[in-house]
Amino acid sequence: MNAAARLSRRVAMLAILAIGGSTAAMADCRADLVATEQNLQITRAGIEGAAKNPETQRCPAFRKHYGALIRVRDVLARCDTGTKKGERAIQLNASIDDFRKQMPRGCEISKQ
Repeated sequence: MNAAARLSRRVAMLAILAIGGSTAAMADCRADLVATEQNLQITRAGIEGAAKNPETQRCPAFRKHYGALIRVRDVLARCDTGTKKGERAIQLNASIDDFRKQMPRGCEISKQ
């Protein structure tokens, strides 16, 4: 498993740990979490598929995956009601920063 895949799995696990409860709002959050996990899988596959391309041709896949990570962060910011919300947010932001550092040179994205 490559670094991007490990990072995505770590982010997904953080997301799963964050969501609890049984209210309608939590059901919406779970649906959003499922959608973001599916998107992470798709974008992770995009990175793996582009791995043999020159760096400049890999940038779109990395940008899409970065965007998927940001969407996970947004869902967790809205849905995580646990006592460890702040800790998980710090871990997730660190994971996103680590992924950003792994991006090929020249794949600039705006910091979100």
